[in-house]
Amino acid sequence: MTQIIEHTPQRMVVRLGAAFPHNATCTFDKTTGRARFERRLFYIPRRTIEVALGDIADVEVVEVAPPINSFDPRVVLASGKRFWLSRAPTREETLAIAQAVRGFLGLTPQD
Repeated sequence: MTQIIEHTPQRMVVRLGAAFPHNATCTFDKTTGRARFERRLFYIPRRTIEVALGDIADVEVVEVAPPINSFDPRVVLASGKRFWLSRAPTREETLAIAQAVRGFLGLTPQD
């Protein structure tokens, strides 16, 4: 279910995760200057997060080594506040989505 739904110079919409248990739809809109994160946990909507694009300092993938093998995307705001998003099925897909979002926002590439 992870995919870039829309990618134009002014707008990017990304869907992350799976239908169950977690998913998120992330909309980055340069026209309005806002980003919107609509998240679900076990089909239940979580609080929608809406921030200014300029407040996004980083979109990173936090990895934890085996035996956990976690590779979860996290949005970091300029204020220092952080929140997690659903991940793609594979590490490579998660990294590719994070890089695409970073490129759209004009952030430096993550190592």
